Amino acid sequence: MIDDGILEGDLVAVHRTSDARNSQVVVARVDGEITIKRYERGRKKIRLLPRNTAHAHRVVEPDQDFAIEGVYCGLVRPG
Repeated sequence: MIDDGILEGDLVAVHRTSDARNSQVVVARVDGEITIKRYERGRKKIRLLPRNTAHAHRVVEPDQDFAIEGVYCGLVRPG
């Protein structure tokens, strides 16, 4: 998420909710893996979009265990 200003080592503040709007940064759980990405829900699919060109977007398949754990609301940068 470096293009959104979230760098390695940052502590992310999250508003715990299971609801999100398109283009919000969310903390999501996909098949037991936690990730932070931009949320995009279309008619037929959910995509999780990184803000770092080193990572690919992720399409959430209907058979996957998926949940939004919260919405990004700030960060603390140590040092």
